[in-house]
Formats: sequence, structure tokens, C-alpha cells
Amino acid sequence: MRLFRFVGWYYFKYFLIVLLALELFFVGIDSLKYADKMPDSANMIILFFTYDILFALNYTLPISLLLAMVLFYIAFIKSNQYTALLSIGFSKCQILSPIFLISLFFTAVYVGLNATPFVYMEEKTQNLIYKDNSLSVSEHLLVKYNDDYVYFDKINPLLQKAQNIKVFRLKDKTLESYAEAKEAFFEDKYWILHDTTIYEMPLSFELGANALNTTRLETFKTLKNFRPKVLDTIYQNKPAVSITDALLSLHALVRQNADTKKVRSFLYVFAILPFFVPFLSVLIAYFSPSLARYENLALLGLKFIIITLVVWGLFFALGKFSISGILIPEIGVLSPFFIFLALSLWYFKKLNKRL
Repeated sequence: MRLFRFVGWYYFKYFLIVLLALELFFVGIDSLKYADKMPDSANMIILFFTYDILFALNYTLPISLLLAMVLFYIAFIKSNQYTALLSIGFSKCQILSPIFLISLFFTAVYVGLNATPFVYMEEKTQNLIYKDNSLSVSEHLLVKYNDDYVYFDKINPLLQKAQNIKVFRLKDKTLESYAEAKEAFFEDKYWILHDTTIYEMPLSFELGANALNTTRLETFKTLKNFRPKVLDTIYQNKPAVSITDALLSLHALVRQNADTKKVRSFLYVFAILPFFVPFLSVLIAYFSPSLARYENLALLGLKFIIITLVVWGLFFALGKFSISGILIPEIGVLSPFFIFLALSLWYFKKLNKRL
């Protein structure tokens, strides 16, 4: 327990320092970028900084955990504390365990945040800067639902509202009916069209017969469980979706026998991929020397920093490629992750045997 507190605090201290520095850098750059577009209201400025700080965590949190590992081992070895702990009987795995568990905890917290509206902080920041919801409005969406094809002229996920909706119902590849409404709202798991006009086509066209039956309804339900944010993310090129929304959309798309590649990519990237961070600590621990004189610590630190950033960059790029559809998510995300996991576990078994 004393070892955990001693090593854990040492690592946590470096983590906080790096995280604070990166957050200040990130927010400072964004402040300069949007200096001439800042809101006039003090409340809006506070909201901007809050959203921007939360958005920056997507990048700063994993990088801070990784860089803190490098700083911990370099400083620990340089001060001979690492050698002292090994000499009194502690193993390398015991010294690594506080670092691994702390990084695992913060990674789990980060994944938990990805199941909340935390994922949409970038969008909220942009809306504050441009002072309207125009960036959130998507246009010209066509969605298949059972035997229906639903067209949205405009959809605003934040307001959960759509404009100029058209519903085409097909039977045996033949248009059976057509409904349209000026506006619709997402309520109780359904899209509810208000003041709807329905045009029903006859089964057979005969000369002189009524070719079109018109019906007016106050409300018309369609697209169960297709939440506005899900529609906006799946059918538009949006950068992120929460784990909760991704699971709901996956369920809806599977029921419709639709393509789930993009949704699976989001789930893998936001729920599984972040866990590469704690396992990278095993590789850093394995290649760290027991004594300062065994390595040039300045050069070793530079190597570790470059390697950690390259590994993070590769996983980040593979995730983006999978979301954009360039790679199959199981090949682009899961395969590299589990290969890296197996490599880390192999090095972990050999950690205590390394001099």
C-alpha cells in the first residue's frame, strides 16, 4: 500500500502537470484563433472556455497519461529511486502496477464520458462562436425504415426538429402512398409529423377512376428509435457520436438490415481503443533501465516521447480511417488493438526477468 501511494503520487503529479500544460496550450491557441469572434456576453465566454476545455480532453488526457509515464521513469531512474526500490525487494511489476492502475482508471473515466454529451463539446463550442445553430443543421437526409423511405429537407439535432418531411411507402417495389408535412419533432422514441397530408395510390390505374386519395392527419409517427443525433451522425460526415447514441443507432440499423460499419467504428474508437494507453506503460517499463548509467537518459526520454506519440497517432489515424469507411472497423481498429494488447502482455510476462 505504501509503495502504491508513493509511486502513484509521483506519477499522478506528473500527469497533472502535463495535463494542465496541454489544456492551457490548447485553450490558448483556440482563444487566439477565435479572438475576433468571441461572444460579447461574459456568460457565453465562460461557456466557451468550459466547452473548449472539455473538448480538449479528447486529445490532452491520453497524451498526458502517456507523457507522464515517460517523465516518471526518467525522473525515477535519474534520482536512483527506481534502483533503490528494486534493491530492497520490489519487483518491476510491483512498481509498474500503480502507474497501470491509475492510467486504467482515468481511461475508464474517459470512456464513461464518451457515453455522455461530453462527445459533442466541439459542436457546442462552434455554435457559441458562430452565435447560431446553423452548423448543427443538416440537410437532405434520406433514411430507409421498414418499407418506408423518409426524406428530411432540414434537421436540427439540438432542437430535435425537422422541416419539410416526405415519407414514401413502397409495396413490392411499387409506390403505395406518399406523406408530407412541413415540420416534425422527435417525441417518445418516434418522429411525429404534424399536419400531415397523405396521398394514397390506387392498386391499379383505370381510365376515369379516381387516381389519388388524399387524407389529412394531425399527427403521423415514423422512424422509431432514430434519434436526431443518430440521424445527423450516421448520414452526415460528423466527427463523433456518443457511445449511448451509437448503441441505439446500431440497434435500429440492425433491425433495418442497414450498413452498420460507421456505427461499429464509433463504438470501437470510443469504447475500446482508449485502453491502449495503460498497456503502453508495460512497454515503457520493460525498456527502462534499472540504473541511470546503463542508458543516456536524455536520449532515452526523447525516444520514449517519440514512440508514445507515434503509437497514439497511429491508433488515432486508424480510428479516423475506419469511421470514414476507408478501413473495415474490425481490421482498422480491433486487429491492431488486440495485436498491441498481446504484445504488451508478452512483455509483461518477461518484465521481472529483465535486468
